[in-house]
Amino acid sequence: MRGSGVQLSMSGLMLCAAVALIPDCSTAQTPAYPVRPVRFIVPSTPAGPNDVLTRLIAERLTPVLGQQIIVDNRAGAGGRIALEIASKAAPDGYTFFLGSQAHLTVHPVLYRLPYDIAQDFAPVVLVGRVRYLLLAHPSVPAGTLKDLLNLLRSRPGKLNYASVGAGTTSHIVGELFKKVARVDIVHVPYKGAGPAYTDLISGQVQLMFASPLAVSQYIRTGQLKAIAIAAPRRSGLFPEIRTFEEAGLPDFEGSAWWAVMTRAGVPSQIVTRLNGEINRILRSPQLKERLAVLDVEPVGGSPGELATYLNSERAKWAKVIKDAGIVVE
Repeated sequence: MRGSGVQLSMSGLMLCAAVALIPDCSTAQTPAYPVRPVRFIVPSTPAGPNDVLTRLIAERLTPVLGQQIIVDNRAGAGGRIALEIASKAAPDGYTFFLGSQAHLTVHPVLYRLPYDIAQDFAPVVLVGRVRYLLLAHPSVPAGTLKDLLNLLRSRPGKLNYASVGAGTTSHIVGELFKKVARVDIVHVPYKGAGPAYTDLISGQVQLMFASPLAVSQYIRTGQLKAIAIAAPRRSGLFPEIRTFEEAGLPDFEGSAWWAVMTRAGVPSQIVTRLNGEINRILRSPQLKERLAVLDVEPVGGSPGELATYLNSERAKWAKVIKDAGIVVE
């Protein structure tokens, strides 16, 4: 009996020693994040909308995360070079990018891409959107949307509209307008905003969709006139311009928007952390004031809400592109 008692005591001691070697899960700490600089890839040159929004967020994230946010501009191929770089990044939570509507919903339909938006990337948060104005050269004999629609329907195929390039937001919004309004206007693509605005101001083209900020100086000087804004609410820069719904076309809405994305496979706690921090930044009065100057509406929301929005936007614009027969060379 004594022998067996000693055996039990020794077994108990060995069991206690083994248990002591097992980490205490209740006190285990999640590895610190971030422990080094975080990179935000920008699919455009400096000073563009993607760049400006990224830097506004980055300068406010830096003190919160305690690490430098590196803004990495990678322009080229309409942003597709930047997204390819992002698609090859390690899924460790140290690489993000601010993608636009075109990058995330239009390009996958128009181009053969070396990455898959739905499979290679994870949504973080919808940052903001800007609604487009329908602009006209002053020589167009229409001051209201009703007058313009009557004019276009009486002269099918006679007027044209400019875009900053085939497959860009200004192009597909124009095609959606043609479909919803049942009008026939000719698309004239340009290689960038500069030449498109130049020809619109000179009257070489008659119509164009563009953001209020991009064309504010031309509207204020009378070089262009705004017919309506494709938004549920009026523009903060031009509160006198009516929405399409107010002007009689309730089913039309066109916008550009931007969302923060990261590599698929990034740990969910990191995505949740960045989502929460950026949401707090978007709610701050200081950032709202900065965005108001750009006529950008801050949005925010959860990664799941962004995923749902991306799916609906892809379906919407894929149908517009198919119905319009849009192709790019």
